[in-house]
Amino acid sequence: MNSSERIRTTTAHREPDKVPVHINATHWVVAKLKKALLVSTDQELLRALHADVYDMRGIDLHTGTVPSYIGPENPYFPPDWGGGIFSFWHMKETENKTEAGWTLDIEPAPLGSALTLAECKNYPWPDNDWFDYSLLRKKLEKWRDFSIMATGGSVFQHATYLRGMDKLMIDMMADPEMANYILDKVFCFYYEYYLRMFEEAGDLIDVFALADDLGMQNTLLIGPELFDEYIAPRIRKMADLAHHHDIKLLLHSCGNVESLIPAFIDSGVDILDPIQPESMDPLDIKSKFGNRICLRGGVSVQNVVSRGTVEEVRAETRRIIEGLKPGGGYIFSPGHPVLQDDIPVENILAMYETAFRYGYYE
Repeated sequence: MNSSERIRTTTAHREPDKVPVHINATHWVVAKLKKALLVSTDQELLRALHADVYDMRGIDLHTGTVPSYIGPENPYFPPDWGGGIFSFWHMKETENKTEAGWTLDIEPAPLGSALTLAECKNYPWPDNDWFDYSLLRKKLEKWRDFSIMATGGSVFQHATYLRGMDKLMIDMMADPEMANYILDKVFCFYYEYYLRMFEEAGDLIDVFALADDLGMQNTLLIGPELFDEYIAPRIRKMADLAHHHDIKLLLHSCGNVESLIPAFIDSGVDILDPIQPESMDPLDIKSKFGNRICLRGGVSVQNVVSRGTVEEVRAETRRIIEGLKPGGGYIFSPGHPVLQDDIPVENILAMYETAFRYGYYE
């Protein structure tokens, strides 16, 4: 069974030959892993970790296989642009060294001080004609040994980057016209961006991923009523787009979103990520929803992979993978999908080695 077949089998809630494996990490972590495993390319790294999924934005979410930028000269789109999403929204990322290691930070919300809709309309919104999609199929050919996943879309979270989370939430309650304008600008750009991508090479792509954090550690960021009004209809349209091209829709949301999972399913979400164990019990979520939605994630990064011993990482990884793999419907990944610079390399290697060892079905 190849990687694409593995993903399609498990998302159909059938058992493949083994649990499919996914990884994303910052470029500092990618460099450390390559050094530790004596490899030099992303393909070699994915194979060394027994990973099945190739993220079209690259393992580090910045050096991937994406449509070429052909728009006007723009400092946010360097010649080697590889899919970093903040370029779309004219926001710069900065690298900062902290006590915990290197981090990527973004500048304050550019529309955070806007008082009128006119100010929002004057923002330099991206144009889908800035990108050449025609070579995408050819670029993806070398990744056909992996299950290819298109990432970077959003219907809520990226709007919070532009407006500021507090301001957007206030808009959703007090100024629906402002909220819908910003949400629509983000949604319509991404919908068309991925539509053109899927029309060019959709038969090579297995999964389409949205990043939309809707939960905090112990509760929701927005209530079910606001989700139903603003978020669910936009997710449904993205799901319809994916399904039209025989692609599964993945929704990423950190935090405790258990109360929204039935709404996710009703909105057409096929895969839920990352099942953050500090917020939800992965085995409990599997028992309640595992026959209706595929799960990805589950291994504690916050408390185990970043702070535990190698043996603790192995034990937790085995517990999660053996608890979530029965019946299919599970993709292995950490409980936060982008591994950060503070995580010991030996713990990352132990996690993926254990996933490979115990991921096989009888």
